[in-house]
Amino acid sequence: MVLASENVAEKLTAKPIWVKGVGWCTETPNLETKDWTKAVYTRLAADMAYKNARIHNPWKEIDFAEIHDLFAYKELQHMEALRLCEYGEAGKLTEEGITAQNGEFPVNPSGGLLGMGYGLEASGTQKLLEVVLQVRGEAGTRQISDAEIGLAQTWRGIPTGTGVIAVLSN
Repeated sequence: MVLASENVAEKLTAKPIWVKGVGWCTETPNLETKDWTKAVYTRLAADMAYKNARIHNPWKEIDFAEIHDLFAYKELQHMEALRLCEYGEAGKLTEEGITAQNGEFPVNPSGGLLGMGYGLEASGTQKLLEVVLQVRGEAGTRQISDAEIGLAQTWRGIPTGTGVIAVLSN
């Protein structure tokens, strides 16, 4: 991946991918005041990214998401914080297959960090690369049909709660 201006990107490739929106947030580092039930950092970062990308309904306007899932519950918590569903609904959507690779809203077609391995601080780059490959139609056996807009989300926990979101399109 190469991040470049529009003019340079169009000279480098016939299939550029565009950054539509980016958001980030660092929540309180105080463990005593942190809301452990919700990913507040992701909610605030998502609001920023969606505003930049002019996304009003992420479930309908985004085709798939690559979500940080170092721990199994974090995928569900991040889905809810990304406004892909209401709080408490992520588990049900997953059980019903809606977030499967061939589901209505695929989540982690790469297999996620639990499937691919944890790349420490480079995990966000892995998420971003998967979105680029999907949107370019180059994800091989993981390819989602008609993937045009994707979301990459990453997180870093203790001592802070920091989240970053990028919305990319072809």
